[in-house]
Amino acid sequence: MNVLDLYDSFVFDLDGVLYIQNEPIKSGVAFASRVSSAGKKRLFLTNNSRFTRRDYRDKLARMGVPGVKEDEVLTSAHVAMLYLRKNKDIAGRSAFALGGQGLQEELESAGLVMLEGDAASRADFVAVGWDTELTFARLKNAVLAINAGADFIATNDDATFPAPDGLWPGAGAIVAAVERATGKKPVIVGKPHHWMMDIALARLGGQPERIILIGDRLETDIMGGCRAGIKTALVLTGVSKREDLARSEWQPDYVLESLEEWL
Repeated sequence: MNVLDLYDSFVFDLDGVLYIQNEPIKSGVAFASRVSSAGKKRLFLTNNSRFTRRDYRDKLARMGVPGVKEDEVLTSAHVAMLYLRKNKDIAGRSAFALGGQGLQEELESAGLVMLEGDAASRADFVAVGWDTELTFARLKNAVLAINAGADFIATNDDATFPAPDGLWPGAGAIVAAVERATGKKPVIVGKPHHWMMDIALARLGGQPERIILIGDRLETDIMGGCRAGIKTALVLTGVSKREDLARSEWQPDYVLESLEEWL
């Protein structure tokens, strides 16, 4: 089977599909390059809000994925910004970001005034993502702001993050702490929720049956693709394992040990 004949657009998750943190997955990189050589559309999707789309473009280039453009990268931070710009009156208003430089820059690009320190407790919007520099003081200010009426947005609710030494706490662990302390549920914009998937499909255009999403998590990538009505492939190079399939409501169209099977 030549999968390139079956689909016009390929959506790649990043962590667990093309790399594990800073270690490239050779088969994933090779297949993403092959998709480019075949003239197919690509979109690189990540729930990780920590880095900018520019950072991801450059990282993929360093790992050997050719010709990645910034607008081919869709991060949960970028989706959070688009959600706020479309659904909220943000002119002259303030925000506090737990989620790294990527989230900070995206919110700033929408014109939000970014707050830090004790001033963050008075923010109009609180956006929470994966923050490896989380401190109690920053967590406290997020909770104070939300309890005072700030809108609560989460980039994603992934419980874990794949790393070379195992699974680390993901953005969902931080979101859960804020949710528990405030008793308030956030709007979640990343995979598998519809905000990110709707934007991805709109950018790709074409027929949904000619789009395939390749991911390593049943509960985010595969669930998000199934909900969006597109084909899905689970690669076993990241978080989900073959034995997880029996327990999952969301079943991929393909299960691959690695993308080597499609080279």
